[in-house]
Amino acid sequence: MKKVRFGVVGAGGISNHFHLPELSQIQEAEVVAISDIKLDRAETTAKKFGITRWYTDYKEMLEREDLDAVIVATPHPTHAKITIDAIEAHKHVLIQKPMTTNARDSLLIVEASKKNPDLKIMVLPFIYYDTPVYDYVKDVLLNSEIGKICIAEARTSHGGPEKYQAEVANMFGESMDVWFFSSERAHGGVLLDLGVYSVTRLVYLLGRAKKVSAFIATLSKASEVDDNNVVLIEMECGTLAFAESSWTQVPGQNTTSIYGDKGTIHINYVAHNIAIYREGLGWSYLDLPREKEPQHAHRHFIRCILNNEKPIGTPEEGHHVMQVLEAAYVSAKTGKTVSIY
Repeated sequence: MKKVRFGVVGAGGISNHFHLPELSQIQEAEVVAISDIKLDRAETTAKKFGITRWYTDYKEMLEREDLDAVIVATPHPTHAKITIDAIEAHKHVLIQKPMTTNARDSLLIVEASKKNPDLKIMVLPFIYYDTPVYDYVKDVLLNSEIGKICIAEARTSHGGPEKYQAEVANMFGESMDVWFFSSERAHGGVLLDLGVYSVTRLVYLLGRAKKVSAFIATLSKASEVDDNNVVLIEMECGTLAFAESSWTQVPGQNTTSIYGDKGTIHINYVAHNIAIYREGLGWSYLDLPREKEPQHAHRHFIRCILNNEKPIGTPEEGHHVMQVLEAAYVSAKTGKTVSIY
């Protein structure tokens, strides 16, 4: 059996709770090295998951290890440089969300990937919506079962990153450091952290965005960056869409609504993962499987590498989401609508 040999950059919570547990259950995956700027994190995580080699310099890992693919799981502003370095070292790359913190950097990744067309570069979180639920909704939209789509809304929220940061600090015996709240270290707030999910869901279902207007605020957290926002998007298809995100909502919410002139779809509202109203038929409720397979995100990436398939979440698609997020920040600052080209 052919295996994909992985190197992981970043030994924080997302690697320990998501990437490494999933990879450890996939026969075609082998994690051969991990890197983190904090030696203790790298060593502790390596020993926890049976990884034989660890580094504090990811470039040294890229130079010394025989890797096929790299997972970038570091704080947001570092994604672009690490990704481009990995591409230039001729590695496939899986990029943790958000792809970058601005459209300039995401475009650099697009350009680097075009120079290496044999590499698979996959951007999260698009693959999270390759599910039976979203497949069903896409078919409903394709068949015009709820008519012309006039308005859509996607909301992603929870109570803030403090609990997550506390868990990471406890994991390594460190004092808590909520870097998410620092403008210098995060480059943006909840719009980058959670708004990326809302925007991704909208473009995944409806296509590209055309114009963006936004309100962004810091309403509750002791933070230098935004903790709430509302983003209005005019889609190229004509639909008016709202992408909302919040660090101040308890309980959290991960919902999408689509309003057509002949019906309505609600995704992940309360008791059902799909509620759909069709004119003349009334409401129906479906509870479809929430995933196509265990560890789907990583299995899909591995299949793309082994079978030379196109990933769900290309650099170009990720760049478009970054254009929307950047336009939202510009709009909120200037009070003007921003066009995306």
